Amino acid sequence: MMDMIVTLFIMGMLLQGVIAVLDSILDLAGVGGMLKGLPLVGANLSLIWAYLFVVITDVGGTVGGDWGVATEVLNMGSFGADIGLAIIILAFGPIKDAAVSALGKGLGR
Repeated sequence: MMDMIVTLFIMGMLLQGVIAVLDSILDLAGVGGMLKGLPLVGANLSLIWAYLFVVITDVGGTVGGDWGVATEVLNMGSFGADIGLAIIILAFGPIKDAAVSALGKGLGR
């Protein structure tokens, strides 16, 4: 169980780095604002990046299969499992930040 949480923390950190690099590249190319301005894409851009991160790194089968955790959403097969894992990774961003902050406060005493 702990290895799953640590893996999701690390994947959340990697995703935050990837999103920061992608945002800077898109802003440099001048299309970042245009993508964020699209009604459906702009509101879900981080989920789109997270989905592409899961698909490119091919961690969908590893995370669900090794730990026995079903990440499939809406009975959509492997696409639903990849979307579910992308949502989980996005959700672990704030959890990771809170855990690191609490750990830093505890060690600072």
